[in-house]
Amino acid sequence: MTTPVDTVRRFYDALGNGDVPAALSLLDDQVEWTVAERFPYYSGAWKGPQAVLDNLLKPLSGDWVGFSAKAHEFITEGDRVVSLGTYSGKFKKTGRSFSAAFAHVWTVRGEMLAKFDMHTDTAKLLEAVED
Repeated sequence: MTTPVDTVRRFYDALGNGDVPAALSLLDDQVEWTVAERFPYYSGAWKGPQAVLDNLLKPLSGDWVGFSAKAHEFITEGDRVVSLGTYSGKFKKTGRSFSAAFAHVWTVRGEMLAKFDMHTDTAKLLEAVED
């Protein structure tokens, strides 16, 4: 039986391997995805895998070299999983790198990711992005 944390780990593994289709296949058709305010791609909550691809994954791959989200700890309560980890990467336009801790709050329904909320120090990321 797959647990909620197994599903979340599969998502990070797929992204880490550059397998975007596998990562997107874990998202519920109505997934609600919210990145932190002041995150460069923030525009409110997105709904559906295509919105996550268009508003986050494509811009990240176009704007960054080696952008990664590596989770190292998982805390679970029922269908909710909190993952703690580190973002890192180098912004192409400025050549500056960053590293920032994150907390992601996931809601898992069955074996699908139904909701995502990001918490991170956006100031560290913006230092790499802004001229």
